[in-house]
Amino acid sequence: MKPFFKTPAPYLIALFLTVLYLSLPWLTQQLISEPMFSKSAALDRKNIVRFVRYAMTFPLSELLAKKYLFLVIFPYFVLLCVALKFVYQRTKKVLKYGSLAIVILLLCLYLFPNSLLVFENQRASISHGTVGKGWLENGKRIPFEGENYTSYSFLGYLMGRTFVHEQVKQTLLDAYEICETTCPSIYFVLGETGKCNGGKFLPHRTHQNGLSVDCMSPLRQDGQHYRTHHLFNLWGYGLEFDHQGQTPTYEIDYETMAQHLLALQKAAAKNGLRIQKVIFDPVLQPQLFKTSVGPQIRNLPYTKNRVTVRHDDHYHLDFALR
Repeated sequence: MKPFFKTPAPYLIALFLTVLYLSLPWLTQQLISEPMFSKSAALDRKNIVRFVRYAMTFPLSELLAKKYLFLVIFPYFVLLCVALKFVYQRTKKVLKYGSLAIVILLLCLYLFPNSLLVFENQRASISHGTVGKGWLENGKRIPFEGENYTSYSFLGYLMGRTFVHEQVKQTLLDAYEICETTCPSIYFVLGETGKCNGGKFLPHRTHQNGLSVDCMSPLRQDGQHYRTHHLFNLWGYGLEFDHQGQTPTYEIDYETMAQHLLALQKAAAKNGLRIQKVIFDPVLQPQLFKTSVGPQIRNLPYTKNRVTVRHDDHYHLDFALR
């Protein structure tokens, strides 16, 4: 360990981490100045900074007040770097084979992601509180993919960001089954839903009691069904449409969205739920109501005004237990 103390590596890494820690408010301010992020991140910037700083300095962040924490950040990062180097030097073989095992495991999960459902408990789900302040017991993971849908992100799925109440899970699956008939050849994308035990779910303000889901807006390009969700468009959450629901590349498929909402309405009633709220950009709602099934979904409880996040690239639903 002594030679490592004499090298500049731990100090340079610690200096970088310290600068990153201190500059987080400025970095996030620069981030939200970009039009892509401004509407969705502005109000949550302080929470994001607080969460990242807490994670970077844990467990010190639990033990020290903020004013004292600033004084020990640099030496803490130096000691952390030295400790990691010490562990690495004595566990090279373990890390080598352990890393290989992790890679193989991730590959297997990538090929068979629904295998994670094997670990799900069979106890009934119980929702507590509200979608904005609540928690969930025995949340159920939605299968990663089915006949006509997939989850928005493999990484998000592994991180456990697609759990819901069991009745919501069955409602989603039943709705996709209905859509196999009403809009065949369409492949849907399911967004984020919540954690296994509910609770705070950054960067979302709701999704806390297992009764909230995000559905990514179905898209068309040159008249053909189109979907692209990856890191560079924030897995579909970073798309921006004009007041017609179009971009230079693709457009929202309102007909498919309307069919899906109708299927969700029917499936919810079948599974002892009702749709409590639908959040979709009010500017785009009139075009949704012009579809063939628009009159049948017009009376759903849509928000009348824009919320913090515009909700054009996805539509958010809150369910309620009957």
